[in-house]
Amino acid sequence: MKLSVVTDEVSADLETSLEIISGWGVDAVELRGIGERRYPAVSEFWRARVPELIYESGLEVAALSPGLFKIPYPTRPGDDTRILRWEDALLFQRYQEAEALVRHHLEVLLPQSIEAAQQLGAPTVVCFSFDRVGSDAGEHVAPEAVVDILRHAAAQTAEAGLTLAIEVEHVCWGDTGARTAELLRRIDHPAVGINWDPANAYRSGEDHPFPHGYGDVRDRLRHVHFKDAYTDPSTGLRWFGSEGVVDWEGQVAALRDDGYDGFISVETHDRPKVARTRDAVERLRGLGVQ
Repeated sequence: MKLSVVTDEVSADLETSLEIISGWGVDAVELRGIGERRYPAVSEFWRARVPELIYESGLEVAALSPGLFKIPYPTRPGDDTRILRWEDALLFQRYQEAEALVRHHLEVLLPQSIEAAQQLGAPTVVCFSFDRVGSDAGEHVAPEAVVDILRHAAAQTAEAGLTLAIEVEHVCWGDTGARTAELLRRIDHPAVGINWDPANAYRSGEDHPFPHGYGDVRDRLRHVHFKDAYTDPSTGLRWFGSEGVVDWEGQVAALRDDGYDGFISVETHDRPKVARTRDAVERLRGLGVQ
């Protein structure tokens, strides 16, 4: 297993982030945010400068995380909304905008991400499985259209010699180990795997992401995120934190026993950013990940 750090968990300024991460003796990064944007949806200046900064840093790019498909899948308004013309027009406009955003991700962001990953030597493009916004609270089966789009994206990344890794994410259709594994079964493409994030799974309501959730995804693992999560005793809400309930000692041991030889990327979602990320790096090293 190899250690990497998500760049903007350290600093939104890429040059600063790379300098700090390299100074920690870490050999790889997962490239995500630059300023207020996610790469490669950045200015022409940054598209030119990022490869140069990565090359100068000497760091390997473990994965690219462009925010692909971390958007709602458009739901067509029902006939009952047509009673009031202003409501009908408003919902129609929202639907068109959502459709246009999906097309942008498919026709612009996906090709840009593939090109950027190839340019930077990143083997993996991390993506999401669309937000469940607008779906019923108890609905957990992704629409067939979502499956079709992810299958298309997997085919495109495969043609480029890359892997597409769907992140387990609490707001998306693939929000737990079991549901993400089922989504991959429906996609049925060898180039798509899972970016396993036990803390995200816990926040989705999976009480024991390891070993239970991991048992569902272990055969399709392509990438791993390292952070922790806990339940706030005063509110009962689940949040991310530097320490929490995830059995990372058991998780890392299981990854090693299962022969996982990919990257584990530190992604703290915590502040102060530099200190928390450095602590997480040292915690992961203490578990034998270098």
